Amino acid sequence: MSPRRWHRRHYMSRSNDLITERYDPKGMRAHAFHLFSCVTLVITGWYMAKQFNMCTLDSWQFIPYANLRLFHMFVALIFIMAVWILIPYNLLTSGHLLSEIFWIPDLIRLKNLALSLVGRAEYPRFTIVDEETGHYENKLHPFIKFMVIPENIAIFLIVVSGVIMYDPEFAFWQGSVKPWILYVVGYVSPWFNMSAIGFVRTVHLWSMYWFVVELAMHFGFLGLDPRTLKYFNAIFVRGTEELDQYTEIVREPHEEKVVKKRRHPLVVLK
Repeated sequence: MSPRRWHRRHYMSRSNDLITERYDPKGMRAHAFHLFSCVTLVITGWYMAKQFNMCTLDSWQFIPYANLRLFHMFVALIFIMAVWILIPYNLLTSGHLLSEIFWIPDLIRLKNLALSLVGRAEYPRFTIVDEETGHYENKLHPFIKFMVIPENIAIFLIVVSGVIMYDPEFAFWQGSVKPWILYVVGYVSPWFNMSAIGFVRTVHLWSMYWFVVELAMHFGFLGLDPRTLKYFNAIFVRGTEELDQYTEIVREPHEEKVVKKRRHPLVVLK
């Protein structure tokens, strides 16, 4: 008989009161930065848009435009670092990047979810944890994963249009980059009866609205889950969560090696 044995992957229906780490300290900080910067950008951006539309001399008496714009840009840097640097870096270093991407298994889970509504399938468990390692095979609902795609499209449009409106006074930007961008935008903007910079500002504003709708759907969808408070504590307070009956506990196939008996040394130094 071979000294190596393979354990088959099997599922257990109950969580056995396991507690596992859902987010490490780096992931918790990144999501905290993401939440703070996101809400701050929406509020300050909406205020600037509202004051611009008033077009009166006293529009900026409460908060001067220059100060608010500087603060808005500072928070935008925090937002970009959190969304495009910190969170992807944490997923890459933890080995969980692929589990956060919407893929074929998520389509199957959505299909089973739809079938379960008419009694033709069991309601799928979306939280899947490996009992041996404590790692998540799947952490997010497939709908949440799918929302990441249009959300990042909105973020990309917001960042690009925001950089164009920021208008940094660098020779390279003023002499090469900005004229080329405005040439491309100026080719499209007449279709909407707008100037180039007006079109960019409109894209920036409506992309923000798009992002706010995504946020409302995200929080609204989470609000339907009775375990929302548990997720909130895991991502912002404790980092850990207690697995419940809606969690699938699996044991991945792993190779066991028989430990060889060691020979007793001739001389033992103590």
